[in-house]
Amino acid sequence: MCPRIAPSPSRAAERLKEYLDIFDSTRAERGKTLWYDIYRRAGNQWQTEQMIKYLEENDLIEGDKSEGYHKTEKGEIWHDILKKHSDLVGVLTRELSGDRRKRL
Repeated sequence: MCPRIAPSPSRAAERLKEYLDIFDSTRAERGKTLWYDIYRRAGNQWQTEQMIKYLEENDLIEGDKSEGYHKTEKGEIWHDILKKHSDLVGVLTRELSGDRRKRL
């Protein structure tokens, strides 16, 4: 019998943590996160808009482009989970990744 090897973690959890880290670092500097702060991580306007849309739809952030964004209570909780257990969350989300769905 062959021992089962755990799948490698999904990068989705790491990316989400990176975006939520932006909110902590900019809050320390100026109290809010600007659209451009997210743009610098995303790399282009389309990806920036998609990430902001995703974060807003999942109630992880709130705000708007002109006033700036900040994390919600739910966003804070998810960020804490990702800080402590991103490797476990990554393994759990691997099955939901785009690559996995394409193979099915």
